[in-house]
Parts: sequence; C-alpha cells; structure tokens
Amino acid sequence: MGFRWRWRCRRRGCRKGQGPCPHRENLLALDELHTGEEGIIVKVLGNGAFRQRLLEMGFLPGTPIRVIRYAPLEDPVEYEIKGYHVALRHEEAARVLVEKCPKQ
Repeated sequence: MGFRWRWRCRRRGCRKGQGPCPHRENLLALDELHTGEEGIIVKVLGNGAFRQRLLEMGFLPGTPIRVIRYAPLEDPVEYEIKGYHVALRHEEAARVLVEKCPKQ
C-alpha cells in the first residue's frame, strides 16, 4: 500500500469540474528538484511526529527552498531554507510538495 495524496487548488478562479488546474503544472515533490533549482513549498504531506518536526524547522507553505547539492550516493540531499542548511533523505523529501520556480 503506497502513500497517496490529493491536492486541491485553493486559488481564486479554480473550481472542481473545470478541467485541470493551471497552477498544478509546476507542482512536484521536493526530491524531484535538481541541484541549483528553487521552489516554493506548497504543502507538507503525512501526519505524526515527522511532519510536525518539518513544520517546526520552517517547512511552511509559501517558504522558498533551494537544492544545494546531492551526496555522492545521491542520498541525502542538502537544501537551503530560511538561511540555514538541512539534509533530507529522498523518502522524507518526497512528502514535501513544492511549486517549481521558473529560472531567472
């Protein structure tokens, strides 16, 4: 049994039954970002102590986050959030939904 999530856009103008939400095209899990890419946290999935700990560390909706680098074996990954660096495993980062920021 895998982990399932359902995302609903709460932005003005997006309603049920009107086709796919145009805001959802940039939505992806945090572990899908590559080195140097940035995103804005949309939602932290799950429940329990781990989710609470992420929220306490600053993984709040609307917060920008950037991928600094991957470890040599690609697990864990270093992220920068609110001026400090955090390392998360891929399975932990998969529970954080982000909206990818366009390259500037």
